[in-house]
Amino acid sequence: MATTRTLVATLALLVPLLGLALYPRLGGPGTADAEAPGALPAGSGSAAGVNVQQLRAHLERQPRDARGWVILARLEADADRFNEAAQAYARGLAASSKVAADPAVWCEYADAIGMAQGGSLAGKPREFIDRALALNPNHPKALEMAGSSEYETGDYAAALRYWRALLAVQPPGSRMHAELSAAIARTERLAATSLPAAGN
Repeated sequence: MATTRTLVATLALLVPLLGLALYPRLGGPGTADAEAPGALPAGSGSAAGVNVQQLRAHLERQPRDARGWVILARLEADADRFNEAAQAYARGLAASSKVAADPAVWCEYADAIGMAQGGSLAGKPREFIDRALALNPNHPKALEMAGSSEYETGDYAAALRYWRALLAVQPPGSRMHAELSAAIARTERLAATSLPAAGN
């Protein structure tokens, strides 16, 4: 499942790659540390092998297990239970400073809330995207989501700033580089024919 399904309907015709599957929910950037949420227990392989009921029971006994909360959040999101996913992300972020320092988790949290509120990144999702960017201004998922948020408001120039920064960290010649370049070109045409966003 793609990590960001927000704005898929809005962007599908113009920017088909945005619903990006750049970073799967499991093992994304910032999760390599042994105690980070993406580092699943040895032998589990992925959260898909985790028994949800057993995990919930474990978290009742060990509510400070931040990694467990994030794994549960990912499972809930994969099952399209976005409100439950958001609640689990909140518990994980509150339980561990390491988790709270992981921009990927903030992006996932933003995604869950965005989906829970009908696919919009306005409000709390954008706040959490900005938290991710504050932790790592070059984080690819945060750049993609920030651009999507600006696109949603009609601020194409701002969207382009984020997506151009994202393009800079894509390997030249890769499929993602080519698709993102094409999406940027289409958005540049929109920006050239649109009135400036309010406040610009």
